[in-house]
Amino acid sequence: MANGVRTVRGWLLALALPLGLGAAGPVPAQETAPETPPVSADAVRQDIARRIPEPWTVEEVTIRPAGPDGTATAVFVRVRLSQPTFALERQVGEVAFLRPVADAGTEKVLIGTVASGADLAVTFDNADVLDSLGRPASQLPGRTVVAGTPEAAALAEQMAAAAARKREADEQTTDTALAETERMAQQMRLIEARTRQMDTVRARLQGGEAAARLAAFEAAVGGDDIPLRQFALETAFAGRDPSLLNLALRDWLGRKRAVPVQLYATREEPASENVLRNLGPLTLEIQAFNAVSGNLTGRLGAPGYNITMPSAASGYLAQNELMVNSFGCSLTLRLTEHRTFDGLYRCQTLPALVARIVLD
Repeated sequence: MANGVRTVRGWLLALALPLGLGAAGPVPAQETAPETPPVSADAVRQDIARRIPEPWTVEEVTIRPAGPDGTATAVFVRVRLSQPTFALERQVGEVAFLRPVADAGTEKVLIGTVASGADLAVTFDNADVLDSLGRPASQLPGRTVVAGTPEAAALAEQMAAAAARKREADEQTTDTALAETERMAQQMRLIEARTRQMDTVRARLQGGEAAARLAAFEAAVGGDDIPLRQFALETAFAGRDPSLLNLALRDWLGRKRAVPVQLYATREEPASENVLRNLGPLTLEIQAFNAVSGNLTGRLGAPGYNITMPSAASGYLAQNELMVNSFGCSLTLRLTEHRTFDGLYRCQTLPALVARIVLD
């Protein structure tokens, strides 16, 4: 039986029958005890019917003397199941699969005695006979279904399919997690390898002889590894090594086709504000650049004035200085520590303007 449910034996052993055989209140003392009235079968039946748990019902009570002195009376109680009973075969989650134990209408006979006294008590010799006959389905926990029925087979099939889906989902989740873990591990290995590579390139660019530094720089910028090339350029710009700076500038110019030039008015030339408002964007177009000599050709200019209109231009890079000349105008710039070319843009009939090229 389930915990917390009183057994039939427990009910019957606790059975005490206050049958009302004595008068209420104190009994006056008498010299001789009064005669014990006979036990009423109806009283026994009513009290047992009130105390016996469902689904048992009392069908018949038979009382007969048990001894010659009349102090004990034999009781035979025939009880009947009002509904079928079951036993738990197996529990799967919240579903209880039940095994039939007894059909409705099953009868048992309880045998006991009634002891004489002010309050007669019934004692059964076979009180546990009812406990072996199971319990109604309504008294069993969970969702109950009778094993061996079509309903139980369908439910078991559904539960098996659900369990299979769960296993598949769990396996897929596990596979996904393993794949993600492997991907992250691979990514970490690549990052570690890249970090080691960057550290090696930085060490070669910052140490050793000048020839070794130049060779390391050319190797870093000469391939198709764009992040490595950018890292080498940044290291060269930050290191302030004149030779590496010049190589970095030559590499940068050699890869550019159109370079925007930012213009600013000067305090020394009040009219430069008006010129700046009338000028359009100034652009240096590089059509050819010789990385060995530093010479370049292209076009330079900005819409707004006849003299500033884009026209053929030529120039050169010398160390960290860039100079470009076009028809009537010139651009003279010097590399700064902020990775910019700063200088002046001059035209013959216009005030000079501050010019800047950002090394992106």
